[in-house]
Amino acid sequence: MKQVIFVGWIRTGKPPVDGETAKNQYIIAELKKYCKVTVLDFYQKNRHPWIYLQALWALVSQPKATIIFSTSAKNVYGTLKFFRALHLKREVIHWVIGGKFGDNIQNGVIDADVFGYAKYTFVESHAMVKQLQECGIKGVSQLPNFKAIPYFPDLNKALNERKQNSKKRFVFLSRVMPEKGCDYILEAIKALNEKGLRDRFCVDFYGKMDEAYEERFTQKVKQLDNANYHGLLDLKTAAGYDTLATYHAMLFPTYWKGEGFAGVFIDAFIAGLPMLISDWAHNSEIIRDGELGILYPVHDVKALADTMEKCILGEINLEEMAVNARQEALRYDVAKVLNDDYLRSIGLIET
Repeated sequence: MKQVIFVGWIRTGKPPVDGETAKNQYIIAELKKYCKVTVLDFYQKNRHPWIYLQALWALVSQPKATIIFSTSAKNVYGTLKFFRALHLKREVIHWVIGGKFGDNIQNGVIDADVFGYAKYTFVESHAMVKQLQECGIKGVSQLPNFKAIPYFPDLNKALNERKQNSKKRFVFLSRVMPEKGCDYILEAIKALNEKGLRDRFCVDFYGKMDEAYEERFTQKVKQLDNANYHGLLDLKTAAGYDTLATYHAMLFPTYWKGEGFAGVFIDAFIAGLPMLISDWAHNSEIIRDGELGILYPVHDVKALADTMEKCILGEINLEEMAVNARQEALRYDVAKVLNDDYLRSIGLIET
């Protein structure tokens, strides 16, 4: 059985708190079906500094193990630079987290030669593959985000309930912070309310609250009768996805600098939700405009409000996009993406 040393933010044994910890937990669970995996969890490493000794011992005691780095580039850079300087011959896989890596390599913020040490580099978008290849990094391939999908809500039931609801129900599901577009949503709600649409729609926010933003966000929500914050939505349960499926569409006017292939896209697909989403980063590669959702310009509150208004007035066929979204979800089941044929092709299953 192939030995693997897996390095990243994982939060072992606890629920994930962000996209990185969620993705890494899925990867590890899948790899353990085929490989002997040593997990080096650097989440909140200052609370358990002995992780560095564990890492050193793993590297020394498992000289033939494949090392998988699945964390941000800044966390990988120093280690790869060290390996390269010492001419260590280790098989390394770099599983890129986030959407800025390609830009940082292309703009010289980080050294392409250092990351060229990895045998394989996995990124979430075709655009980033092209960026990295143009910078001379070999072994780059596109591998989408994924989730374990043990449950799908009853879409026919959900669509019937959506039809019967007199209000269009929009949902935001991500970290509650300005860079995810929360202020833009609140401004759009206010604009639509002033046009006399207050009683025809509502917006519910779910997600971890950014502490620096909480007071401002809470004050703005209190001024809007049709906006509410509901804390965290537990998508580890069927009930969480059943709740998500009660909405008509998901709002995601993000402009966060680190945006990649957000896991929330897959959550929307599972629940059969069209996404009303900003044309930011790699979003247009994932959300096909008019088929899986509607794209609008970044930072354009009027475009967001206009798109929401068209949904409220029935000028956009949300039901057709809901069906498309559900079909799209099937592509991103972790067991399908990281199947044994694929893992064998990259040497993680011994032949």
